[in-house]
Amino acid sequence: MADTEYRAETILAVDFGTATTRTSLFDVVEGVFRHIASAEAPSTLQPPYSDASEGMRHALVELQAITGRHMLNDAARLIMPAGADSHGADVFVATSSGGPLLRAVLVGLLPEVSLNSARRVAESSYLSVVDTLSLTDRRRTDQQIDAIVKAKPNVVIIAGGTDGGASEAVLKLAEAVGLGCFRLPPEPRVRVVFMGNSALQEKITTLLGSLADVSSAPNVQAELGHESLEAARLELGRVYQEVRFSQVGGMHELYQYAGGNFFPTAQAEAQIIRFFSRALGAKRGVLSVNVGSASTTLAAAFNGEVTLTVAPDLGLGVNAMNVMKTASLERLARWIPGELSAASLRDFIQHKSIAPHTLPADLDDLHRELALARQAMRGALRRARAQWPASAAGPRADLLPWCDLIVGGGAVLSHAPTPGVAALLLLDGLEPTGITNLALDRYHLLASLGAVAHVNPLAAVQVLESDALLDLGLTISVLGSAREGDTVCEATLVDDAGAQIKRTVKFGSLEVLRLAPGRTGKLTVKPRAGMDLGKGPGRGWKTDVAGSVVGLIIDARGRPLALPNSPAQRTEKLQAWISKLSEA
Repeated sequence: MADTEYRAETILAVDFGTATTRTSLFDVVEGVFRHIASAEAPSTLQPPYSDASEGMRHALVELQAITGRHMLNDAARLIMPAGADSHGADVFVATSSGGPLLRAVLVGLLPEVSLNSARRVAESSYLSVVDTLSLTDRRRTDQQIDAIVKAKPNVVIIAGGTDGGASEAVLKLAEAVGLGCFRLPPEPRVRVVFMGNSALQEKITTLLGSLADVSSAPNVQAELGHESLEAARLELGRVYQEVRFSQVGGMHELYQYAGGNFFPTAQAEAQIIRFFSRALGAKRGVLSVNVGSASTTLAAAFNGEVTLTVAPDLGLGVNAMNVMKTASLERLARWIPGELSAASLRDFIQHKSIAPHTLPADLDDLHRELALARQAMRGALRRARAQWPASAAGPRADLLPWCDLIVGGGAVLSHAPTPGVAALLLLDGLEPTGITNLALDRYHLLASLGAVAHVNPLAAVQVLESDALLDLGLTISVLGSAREGDTVCEATLVDDAGAQIKRTVKFGSLEVLRLAPGRTGKLTVKPRAGMDLGKGPGRGWKTDVAGSVVGLIIDARGRPLALPNSPAQRTEKLQAWISKLSEA
């Protein structure tokens, strides 16, 4: 049988991050697609390499060592398709988030309408918004043009006008964009994405086409007050990839290898979160958070519809200094047990921004990195909340909406000392409410499977249903007011062997009821009057539960979570919480 006649069963997925390039191999095992192995290496998108493929080759060498399968031929090129000896891959897909941050200028008629829509679209990609133009802009036209020239944008997003609505005002703003593009260097050409009044698409292309690369998406507000962003986000993602391919060596060739199946990491991950929301029939939200070296991404699905927020300036590596700017050093240090000088924390953060690949050298460094991760999640969450729909129900407007599932990803979570520490980071950084399942994307598979779904949906579904995510455990976050040390609930777990675990849960504490993976049990939780498990004040809950690597977590620390002001008391609390969960 010729090689070309083999079924497309072996899939190779590669994700190009700012600091790390990750490879994942999927294949059919006993008739079902499974995740075989993953490997990673430092990314080579930046100088001196400036070539994405070099980091990929290093990661593939690691993958070959793990699996015994050769993925590269003697010329260091991908073996495609896979041969009868199982070497190589039949399908190659890729995602990327790394590379220089793209600069964007947003243009809209009114700040609270079309400009806001353009901003929400921009926040779904790895863009830094450096300026905005609107009808309320008090700058003269020549000043607006100067601002565009000064901004040196890679991308300009233009929104405004309902279908059949405003046109002259939109064209006037577009003329300012054109004059700005005329004064910019001819190469690289600015990319203009128009997502306004559909009747103007041809005019916008004619007006700007000789000065910039213009593309269009369906109107984000075809009717006033009815916002539709998904198609615009997809178009912006396509444009983002085109710009990235022109900036980073090797990416265009990899795009051809992938047959066009090369996507922004955040958008690929969002596709899987949408799948989870719809497949699980989630009555509440499904949320993923990915904390990377350069950026932090939140994808939230409510009623099957995804809202994607990328904080491109908040990361634990090259953008660690930006995380520090969102909170004082003293506030960051509150998450670190023991005495710590502001100068030592600042030095650590500066070193991380210069050498993002470095691992914590000791326990103090680990606590510093975990404190940064909490703050990055909190900063990204603040930005994301503004985009979430009113239908995202929760206990209070200032708290996280109810979520059935929260998935954590990124090196700081996947490489946490124990799964329990990863769970604690999610609880501290996001502060979920009510009853939530926590999971860990330990092999960074969500984005890869989002790309795989475009070429083989069955493969993506089967891997997700097997071992793609690590089940950290069911968490019950108790809401209500109480004094420190007061009893807030009683919990009883009876496992499938009849063994019983009982806990009296005090306010300000974390409790864990251990139930190993593969085991089952019955959980009964009885809150005191006024305390809410997510079922209503004072209402108890009894349910069948499955085991997990951490166990059943009861978080009675209150919402919003408050740390003691006394350094000694705060250190005692932090150590108690870490100890309680780090056993898993």
